Amino acid sequence: MAQSLVIDSPQAPTRRALSMTQRRRLLKGFAAVFMVIYAILTLFPFYALLVRSFVSTKDAVDLHLWIPKADELSLDAQIGNLSVFYSLDMAKFKADMGIPPDAFLMSRTSLRTIAQKYNIPEDKLKSYFAGYYTFNGWITLLNDSEFWGSLARTILLVCASLIGIIVLSIFTGYGLAGLRRRDQMAIYNLYLLQMVIPSMLIILPQFMVIQRLQGLFPGSEQPGMLRWVLQFVGLIMINIKGTALSTMIMTSAISGIPQDLQDSAQIDGASHWQYIRYILFPLLKVPVVSLIVIMLPLFWNLFLEPYVYLDPNVGTLMPLTYSMQGAYRTNFQMMYASVLASIIPLALVYLVFRRFFIHGVMSGAIKG
Repeated sequence: MAQSLVIDSPQAPTRRALSMTQRRRLLKGFAAVFMVIYAILTLFPFYALLVRSFVSTKDAVDLHLWIPKADELSLDAQIGNLSVFYSLDMAKFKADMGIPPDAFLMSRTSLRTIAQKYNIPEDKLKSYFAGYYTFNGWITLLNDSEFWGSLARTILLVCASLIGIIVLSIFTGYGLAGLRRRDQMAIYNLYLLQMVIPSMLIILPQFMVIQRLQGLFPGSEQPGMLRWVLQFVGLIMINIKGTALSTMIMTSAISGIPQDLQDSAQIDGASHWQYIRYILFPLLKVPVVSLIVIMLPLFWNLFLEPYVYLDPNVGTLMPLTYSMQGAYRTNFQMMYASVLASIIPLALVYLVFRRFFIHGVMSGAIKG
């Protein structure tokens, strides 16, 4: 009887399933890698801007991932190029080099020619321009009185606008809370209508209204403190006018507060103002913080309105940055430094007060 041959086929290797702990570790590792990559992509533009603020104008077309080593100043450099591309202060340069203030320096005159004509040691010129290519943007910007004035006016404008829009939004939301009547709904819909109207369509009639109101004050046409105050107040009025976003936030927040609180306060003899001051205001921390987080960068980065309504000599940061490039000045290094300098105060505010922002926003996330 023939015996049957049995051939054992090799068994396929079994895959070992990952345990729950290993899955969690793998997920945490993937999340960490993703967050690192996301943080790098988010912060890279700011890093590139920082590097750009130390790159000379002549190398502005190249991409630098680190601050390049500055070339030694050539004495064949023309004084006109230094004045245009590096914002060289000619009056200060003449005073520091001992050149008569009434001396005329042609734009094509080289530093070597100036040194020979006015007996200036070449080492003195080289030491004067040491680090000039690298730190020119920051040196020029920080020594510019217009920058500090624009920064102070921007801070004042932002603070006044935030306070105004918060107060007016609370009173508007208090008047529209509940939307129980037809007139409340009509007014609320008028606020919402602003969301579909581009600001450029109303810039001209808005400008004419502001100019007409400013013309009511004698002497507003002449440069001076009165004209600046009127322009500044007009700009604040434009910022704090009722917007759809602020109205929706405050109306929704106040509508969610029980009516029993107001009734109890009135029974105890509290007036409307006392109810708003001692009961309503403390309950609106979350919407107030949310409104600040949204409106702060918008007010800080305003360009069109300050450019239109303010005189150039009393402008804010964004118009000043735009004015740094012109027919007779093309200092890109200073422009990058100005943009970075305008971001730093806003970033510091968020870093210093981040605990209050997070606490205000998260306090409404969990009920109870």
